[in-house]
Amino acid sequence: MPDFTDDPTPPSDLETLLGTPGFGDSSISSDIDGIAGRLPSLGEVVGVTVAGPVIMNAVGVHGAPSPLGGPLCVGAEQISLRLNPSRLSSMLQTDPVAQVPPTLRLFDSLGNTAHATYLTENSDRLAFESLLAFDPVSLSTSVPAGHGPGTASESASPGAAFLGPEFIPAALPGRHDTDQIGLFDSILRDGGTSRLRSLSQATGPSGVRVDTRRVIASLEHAALLGMTVTVAAAAPGCMQMCQDRLDGAREHRGQMVLASGSTRVMVNFNHVEQCRVTWSQGAWGPTAAVEIYDRRSRCCLVVTLTGAVTRAAYEAWDHLTGDLTS
Repeated sequence: MPDFTDDPTPPSDLETLLGTPGFGDSSISSDIDGIAGRLPSLGEVVGVTVAGPVIMNAVGVHGAPSPLGGPLCVGAEQISLRLNPSRLSSMLQTDPVAQVPPTLRLFDSLGNTAHATYLTENSDRLAFESLLAFDPVSLSTSVPAGHGPGTASESASPGAAFLGPEFIPAALPGRHDTDQIGLFDSILRDGGTSRLRSLSQATGPSGVRVDTRRVIASLEHAALLGMTVTVAAAAPGCMQMCQDRLDGAREHRGQMVLASGSTRVMVNFNHVEQCRVTWSQGAWGPTAAVEIYDRRSRCCLVVTLTGAVTRAAYEAWDHLTGDLTS
Protein backbone atom coordinates (compact mmCIF):
# COMPACT_ATOMS: atom_id res chain seq x y z
CA MET A 1 0.00 0.00 0.00
CA PRO A 2 1.25 3.54 -0.68
CA ASP A 3 2.63 5.48 2.27
CA PHE A 4 1.00 8.90 2.63
CA THR A 5 2.84 9.91 5.80
CA ASP A 6 5.30 12.05 3.84
CA ASP A 7 2.67 13.78 1.72
CA PRO A 8 3.12 17.55 1.92
CA THR A 9 0.49 19.57 3.72
CA PRO A 10 -1.92 20.93 1.11
CA PRO A 11 -1.78 24.71 0.66
CA SER A 12 -4.32 26.76 2.56
CA ASP A 13 -7.05 28.72 0.82
CA LEU A 14 -5.11 31.93 1.42
CA GLU A 15 -1.91 30.51 -0.07
CA THR A 16 -3.82 29.22 -3.09
CA LEU A 17 -5.48 32.58 -3.72
CA LEU A 18 -2.27 34.58 -3.36
CA GLY A 19 -0.48 32.17 -5.69
CA THR A 20 -3.12 32.28 -8.43
CA PRO A 21 -1.87 34.25 -11.49
CA GLY A 22 -4.16 37.04 -12.60
CA PHE A 23 -6.31 36.86 -9.50
CA GLY A 24 -6.50 40.64 -9.46
CA ASP A 25 -5.33 43.30 -7.06
CA SER A 26 -5.66 42.18 -3.46
CA SER A 27 -5.00 43.56 0.00
CA ILE A 28 -4.56 41.53 3.16
CA SER A 29 -4.96 42.65 6.77
CA SER A 30 -4.96 41.12 10.23
CA ASP A 31 -7.12 43.91 11.69
CA ILE A 32 -10.13 41.63 12.26
CA ASP A 33 -11.60 44.01 14.84
CA GLY A 34 -11.61 47.15 12.74
CA ILE A 35 -12.74 45.61 9.47
CA ALA A 36 -15.47 43.42 10.98
CA GLY A 37 -16.95 46.47 12.67
CA ARG A 38 -17.33 48.16 9.27
CA LEU A 39 -19.10 45.30 7.50
CA PRO A 40 -22.58 46.92 7.90
CA SER A 41 -21.41 49.85 5.73
CA LEU A 42 -21.22 47.59 2.67
CA GLY A 43 -24.99 47.52 2.21
CA GLU A 44 -26.56 44.51 0.51
CA VAL A 45 -24.12 41.63 0.06
CA VAL A 46 -24.05 37.85 -0.12
CA GLY A 47 -22.56 36.29 3.01
CA VAL A 48 -21.27 32.71 2.78
CA THR A 49 -19.94 30.49 5.57
CA VAL A 50 -18.45 27.07 4.83
CA ALA A 51 -18.44 24.77 7.86
CA GLY A 52 -17.29 21.31 6.79
CA PRO A 53 -20.35 19.55 5.32
CA VAL A 54 -22.47 22.70 5.80
CA ILE A 55 -22.68 25.78 3.59
CA MET A 56 -24.83 28.76 4.57
CA ASN A 57 -25.42 31.70 2.24
CA ALA A 58 -27.63 34.71 2.78
CA VAL A 59 -28.47 37.89 0.89
CA GLY A 60 -28.79 40.95 3.11
CA VAL A 61 -26.96 43.60 5.10
CA HIS A 62 -24.42 42.69 7.75
CA GLY A 63 -25.40 43.44 11.31
CA ALA A 64 -22.65 44.44 13.73
CA PRO A 65 -20.74 41.19 14.49
CA SER A 66 -20.94 40.03 18.10
CA PRO A 67 -17.99 38.67 20.11
CA LEU A 68 -17.69 35.78 22.52
CA GLY A 69 -19.73 36.59 25.58
CA GLY A 70 -21.75 39.22 23.74
CA PRO A 71 -25.49 39.20 23.08
CA LEU A 72 -27.17 36.97 20.52
CA CYS A 73 -28.00 39.45 17.75
CA VAL A 74 -29.95 37.31 15.29
CA GLY A 75 -32.66 38.46 12.91
CA ALA A 76 -34.37 37.74 9.62
CA GLU A 77 -33.31 40.94 7.87
CA GLN A 78 -29.55 40.84 8.47
CA ILE A 79 -26.46 38.68 8.13
CA SER A 80 -25.45 37.91 11.73
CA LEU A 81 -21.87 36.88 12.54
CA ARG A 82 -20.43 35.82 15.89
CA LEU A 83 -16.62 35.87 15.98
CA ASN A 84 -13.80 34.35 18.01
CA PRO A 85 -10.69 36.31 16.92
CA SER A 86 -8.29 33.86 18.59
CA ARG A 87 -9.17 31.37 15.83
CA LEU A 88 -8.97 33.89 12.98
CA SER A 89 -5.90 35.20 11.20
CA SER A 90 -6.58 37.71 8.44
CA MET A 91 -8.91 39.24 5.87
CA LEU A 92 -8.28 39.38 2.12
CA GLN A 93 -9.93 41.97 -0.09
CA THR A 94 -9.99 41.19 -3.81
CA ASP A 95 -11.20 43.08 -6.86
CA PRO A 96 -13.48 41.34 -9.38
CA VAL A 97 -11.81 38.62 -11.44
CA ALA A 98 -13.31 36.23 -14.00
CA GLN A 99 -16.84 35.46 -12.73
CA VAL A 100 -16.10 36.39 -9.09
CA PRO A 101 -17.36 39.80 -7.83
CA PRO A 102 -15.43 41.99 -5.38
CA THR A 103 -14.94 39.83 -2.30
CA LEU A 104 -13.85 40.09 1.32
CA ARG A 105 -12.66 36.77 2.78
CA LEU A 106 -12.11 36.00 6.45
CA PHE A 107 -9.53 33.28 7.15
CA ASP A 108 -9.10 31.01 10.14
CA SER A 109 -5.80 30.44 11.94
CA LEU A 110 -4.79 27.83 9.33
CA GLY A 111 -5.43 30.18 6.41
CA ASN A 112 -8.65 28.53 5.26
CA THR A 113 -11.80 30.48 4.47
CA ALA A 114 -14.18 30.86 7.40
CA HIS A 115 -16.50 33.40 5.79
CA ALA A 116 -16.74 35.28 2.49
CA THR A 117 -18.67 38.45 1.69
CA TYR A 118 -19.49 39.01 -1.99
CA LEU A 119 -20.60 42.39 -3.26
CA THR A 120 -23.80 42.74 -5.31
CA GLU A 121 -24.96 45.49 -7.64
CA ASN A 122 -26.66 47.07 -4.61
CA SER A 123 -23.51 47.11 -2.46
CA ASP A 124 -21.60 50.27 -1.54
CA ARG A 125 -18.42 49.92 -3.60
CA LEU A 126 -16.80 53.00 -2.03
CA ALA A 127 -17.30 51.54 1.44
CA PHE A 128 -15.72 48.29 0.21
CA GLU A 129 -12.68 50.07 -1.20
CA SER A 130 -12.20 52.03 2.02
CA LEU A 131 -12.19 48.96 4.28
CA LEU A 132 -8.44 48.48 4.04
CA ALA A 133 -7.49 51.84 2.51
CA PHE A 134 -6.47 53.41 5.84
CA ASP A 135 -5.52 50.23 7.66
CA PRO A 136 -1.93 50.49 8.99
CA VAL A 137 -1.55 46.70 9.07
CA SER A 138 -2.82 46.04 5.55
CA LEU A 139 -0.50 44.89 2.79
CA SER A 140 -0.90 44.77 -0.96
CA THR A 141 -0.38 41.30 -2.36
CA SER A 142 1.63 42.71 -5.23
CA VAL A 143 4.65 41.67 -3.15
CA PRO A 144 5.74 38.01 -3.47
CA ALA A 145 2.88 35.82 -2.30
CA GLY A 146 4.99 33.97 0.21
CA HIS A 147 5.56 37.18 2.19
CA GLY A 148 1.97 38.42 2.27
CA PRO A 149 0.34 36.66 5.20
CA GLY A 150 3.43 36.63 7.38
CA THR A 151 4.14 40.32 7.06
CA ALA A 152 0.57 41.31 7.78
CA SER A 153 0.41 39.09 10.82
CA GLU A 154 3.70 40.27 12.21
CA SER A 155 2.77 43.94 11.88
CA ALA A 156 -0.54 43.58 13.67
CA SER A 157 -0.98 45.21 17.03
CA PRO A 158 -0.18 42.80 19.88
CA GLY A 159 -3.33 41.23 21.21
CA ALA A 160 -5.55 42.80 18.53
CA ALA A 161 -9.00 41.28 18.79
CA PHE A 162 -12.63 41.94 17.98
CA LEU A 163 -13.86 43.07 21.36
CA GLY A 164 -17.08 44.86 20.52
CA PRO A 165 -19.16 47.08 22.80
CA GLU A 166 -20.80 44.16 24.61
CA PHE A 167 -17.69 42.12 25.39
CA ILE A 168 -18.07 40.29 28.72
CA PRO A 169 -14.70 38.88 29.91
CA ALA A 170 -16.29 36.88 32.72
CA ALA A 171 -18.34 34.99 30.18
CA LEU A 172 -15.38 33.29 28.53
CA PRO A 173 -13.20 30.65 30.26
CA GLY A 174 -15.40 29.72 33.20
CA ARG A 175 -18.77 30.17 31.59
CA HIS A 176 -21.23 27.34 32.17
CA ASP A 177 -22.90 26.08 29.01
CA THR A 178 -26.34 26.21 30.60
CA ASP A 179 -27.70 29.13 28.57
CA GLN A 180 -27.81 29.74 24.85
CA ILE A 181 -24.88 32.17 24.82
CA GLY A 182 -22.80 29.48 26.52
CA LEU A 183 -24.00 26.95 23.94
CA PHE A 184 -22.82 28.96 20.95
CA ASP A 185 -19.60 30.15 22.59
CA SER A 186 -18.61 26.61 23.59
CA ILE A 187 -18.75 25.77 19.89
CA LEU A 188 -16.87 28.89 18.79
CA ARG A 189 -14.05 28.30 21.29
CA ASP A 190 -12.78 25.01 19.82
CA GLY A 191 -15.28 23.87 17.23
CA GLY A 192 -17.38 22.14 19.86
CA THR A 193 -14.95 19.23 20.32
CA SER A 194 -14.77 19.71 24.10
CA ARG A 195 -18.53 20.07 24.24
CA LEU A 196 -19.06 16.81 22.36
CA ARG A 197 -16.60 15.03 24.65
CA SER A 198 -18.58 16.23 27.68
CA LEU A 199 -21.84 15.14 26.08
CA SER A 200 -20.43 11.71 25.28
CA GLN A 201 -19.11 11.27 28.83
CA ALA A 202 -22.22 12.79 30.44
CA THR A 203 -20.00 15.23 32.36
CA GLY A 204 -21.38 18.47 30.92
CA PRO A 205 -24.62 19.76 29.43
CA SER A 206 -27.52 17.35 29.15
CA GLY A 207 -28.11 15.85 25.73
CA VAL A 208 -29.42 12.88 23.78
CA ARG A 209 -27.88 11.32 20.69
CA VAL A 210 -30.43 10.95 17.88
CA ASP A 211 -30.45 9.17 14.55
CA THR A 212 -29.54 11.30 11.54
CA ARG A 213 -32.57 10.15 9.53
CA ARG A 214 -34.87 11.31 12.34
CA VAL A 215 -33.21 14.73 12.32
CA ILE A 216 -33.79 15.01 8.58
CA ALA A 217 -37.45 14.02 8.99
CA SER A 218 -37.92 16.52 11.84
CA LEU A 219 -36.48 19.39 9.79
CA GLU A 220 -38.73 18.50 6.86
CA HIS A 221 -41.73 18.46 9.21
CA ALA A 222 -40.73 21.83 10.69
CA ALA A 223 -40.67 23.30 7.18
CA LEU A 224 -44.12 21.87 6.39
CA LEU A 225 -45.42 23.65 9.48
CA GLY A 226 -43.56 26.87 8.63
CA MET A 227 -41.94 26.96 12.05
CA THR A 228 -39.62 29.75 13.16
CA VAL A 229 -36.10 28.47 13.86
CA THR A 230 -32.60 29.80 14.51
CA VAL A 231 -29.93 28.25 12.29
CA ALA A 232 -26.19 28.70 12.95
CA ALA A 233 -23.37 27.43 10.71
CA ALA A 234 -20.11 27.18 12.68
CA ALA A 235 -16.79 27.53 10.85
CA PRO A 236 -13.53 27.90 12.83
CA GLY A 237 -13.74 31.25 14.59
CA CYS A 238 -16.87 32.40 12.76
CA MET A 239 -20.54 31.53 13.19
CA GLN A 240 -23.17 32.79 10.75
CA MET A 241 -26.68 32.87 12.21
CA CYS A 242 -30.21 33.40 10.95
CA GLN A 243 -33.64 33.33 12.56
CA ASP A 244 -36.73 33.22 10.35
CA ARG A 245 -39.60 31.07 9.22
CA LEU A 246 -38.39 27.74 7.80
CA ASP A 247 -39.92 27.91 4.32
CA GLY A 248 -38.62 24.64 2.89
CA ALA A 249 -36.50 21.57 3.58
CA ARG A 250 -35.69 18.92 1.01
CA GLU A 251 -33.33 15.95 1.21
CA HIS A 252 -32.08 13.63 -1.52
CA ARG A 253 -29.48 10.92 -0.97
CA GLY A 254 -28.16 12.57 2.15
CA GLN A 255 -27.95 16.06 0.67
CA MET A 256 -30.35 18.51 2.30
CA VAL A 257 -31.29 22.11 1.53
CA LEU A 258 -33.01 24.36 4.07
CA ALA A 259 -34.67 27.59 2.93
CA SER A 260 -35.38 30.32 5.46
CA GLY A 261 -36.18 33.77 4.12
CA SER A 262 -33.20 34.94 2.06
CA THR A 263 -30.95 32.27 3.62
CA ARG A 264 -30.11 28.86 2.19
CA VAL A 265 -28.32 26.12 4.13
CA MET A 266 -26.88 23.06 2.39
CA VAL A 267 -26.07 20.06 4.59
CA ASN A 268 -24.30 16.93 3.36
CA PHE A 269 -25.44 14.37 5.91
CA ASN A 270 -23.19 11.77 4.25
CA HIS A 271 -20.31 13.50 6.05
CA VAL A 272 -22.07 13.90 9.39
CA GLU A 273 -20.76 11.78 12.26
CA GLN A 274 -23.59 12.24 14.74
CA CYS A 275 -26.45 14.46 15.89
CA ARG A 276 -27.33 15.50 19.43
CA VAL A 277 -30.30 17.23 21.01
CA THR A 278 -29.30 19.37 23.98
CA TRP A 279 -31.07 21.86 26.25
CA SER A 280 -30.00 25.38 27.25
CA GLN A 281 -31.79 28.20 29.04
CA GLY A 282 -33.59 30.49 26.62
CA ALA A 283 -36.18 33.24 26.88
CA TRP A 284 -38.95 30.73 27.67
CA GLY A 285 -36.87 28.35 29.78
CA PRO A 286 -35.01 25.17 28.74
CA THR A 287 -34.84 25.22 24.94
CA ALA A 288 -33.76 22.32 22.75
CA ALA A 289 -31.00 22.60 20.16
CA VAL A 290 -30.18 20.11 17.41
CA GLU A 291 -26.38 19.96 17.14
CA ILE A 292 -24.83 18.35 14.05
CA TYR A 293 -21.20 17.13 14.21
CA ASP A 294 -18.92 16.23 11.31
CA ARG A 295 -16.45 13.34 11.10
CA ARG A 296 -13.81 15.38 12.92
CA SER A 297 -16.15 15.77 15.90
CA ARG A 298 -16.67 19.46 15.15
CA CYS A 299 -20.10 21.03 15.46
CA CYS A 300 -20.93 22.42 12.04
CA LEU A 301 -24.62 23.30 12.44
CA VAL A 302 -27.02 24.19 15.25
CA VAL A 303 -30.79 24.46 14.83
CA THR A 304 -32.65 25.93 17.79
CA LEU A 305 -34.87 28.87 18.79
CA THR A 306 -33.48 32.07 20.32
CA GLY A 307 -34.74 35.45 21.40
CA ALA A 308 -38.14 36.83 22.33
CA VAL A 309 -40.31 34.55 20.19
CA THR A 310 -43.99 33.93 20.89
CA ARG A 311 -45.07 31.31 23.38
CA ALA A 312 -46.72 29.39 20.53
CA ALA A 313 -43.44 29.27 18.58
CA TYR A 314 -41.59 27.98 21.64
CA GLU A 315 -44.20 25.31 22.36
CA ALA A 316 -44.18 24.14 18.73
CA TRP A 317 -40.38 23.77 18.80
CA ASP A 318 -40.51 22.05 22.18
CA HIS A 319 -43.10 19.57 20.88
CA LEU A 320 -41.09 18.83 17.71
CA THR A 321 -37.83 18.20 19.56
CA GLY A 322 -39.66 16.20 22.22
CA ASP A 323 -40.90 13.83 19.52
CA LEU A 324 -37.37 13.68 18.08
CA THR A 325 -35.90 12.46 21.36
CA SER A 326 -38.72 10.12 22.37
